[in-house]
Amino acid sequence: MEVSQMMQQVYQLTNHGQVVIDQADGQQLTFSNGGVDGEFQVFVTDIDPVPELFNQVGELPNGDYVVKGIAIGKDVPEIKFSGHYLVYGNPEDGNVMIVKQR
Repeated sequence: MEVSQMMQQVYQLTNHGQVVIDQADGQQLTFSNGGVDGEFQVFVTDIDPVPELFNQVGELPNGDYVVKGIAIGKDVPEIKFSGHYLVYGNPEDGNVMIVKQR
């Protein structure tokens, strides 16, 4: 197993069982988080292999993206990332992994 060089995390909230990812042009993309409503974690990582609990739910072609988290007061945490990524959802807890492809 390769050790991850990158792992960032934010929390999102959904009542549609989906994670929201913004493209650099402002367009919003949505993918299943495993079909779980409520608060969940979104990880942007380069982990390999992806844990077995996660199922692939989508793909982000080469580009620039932003994942925004739940507002903390006036601050909205966000993770900006670029490249080609696969999106994985966990049907157990709704957590999402966005994994950089090499």
